[in-house]
Amino acid sequence: MTRDDDFNIISEDDEEEVEYPALFVEGQPCDVCRREEGRVGLDVTCRGHYGGEPQLFCFGCLERGLRDEYAKTEGIAVVVEPFWEYDHYYYRLDEMPAYQFVREDVEAISWLMLTIGDKCARCDEQSRFAWLTTDFIIRDLPENEPVFRNLDQDIEHLCGNCMASQLAKSYAEMDAPLVTAELPRAPMVVLMPTGD
Repeated sequence: MTRDDDFNIISEDDEEEVEYPALFVEGQPCDVCRREEGRVGLDVTCRGHYGGEPQLFCFGCLERGLRDEYAKTEGIAVVVEPFWEYDHYYYRLDEMPAYQFVREDVEAISWLMLTIGDKCARCDEQSRFAWLTTDFIIRDLPENEPVFRNLDQDIEHLCGNCMASQLAKSYAEMDAPLVTAELPRAPMVVLMPTGD
């Protein structure tokens, strides 16, 4: 159940936090080449909600793996540049209010979704994703306050291939020992891939 206080939509549900078992462990070899240490685990199931098998990639195999998976995705998504401090966040647009995003965020992201679909900023393909660097979010992810900012600026729109390339580059630059990532699987989602 939610209540509307004329500005924010706030969840009143006391949802228990679900503990998910680790899909990947540090030091596990890459599922593709079996030679290098896996660094980015891709959970195509989105924590068991969809079919498929999670895969662990080394940085050398990551871009190809992401390209293959992003080519299969349907719908559109806003993807935030990976950052360190929190678990991975994945929100369907129609569920954002339940996760205590304020109305300002829901409206801004909804509007941003409407702008996706023109030409990719890096090639001639149709865009399917809006790429938000960490300049567009407040990294503390405050509850019941705006999380997104500066969304009235030019935001890069990318196709699946270019999105995969950008994410692979960002994960490599992050150089985390192990990161678990998910894929956009719903028609309209916000993907905030962060360090575990």
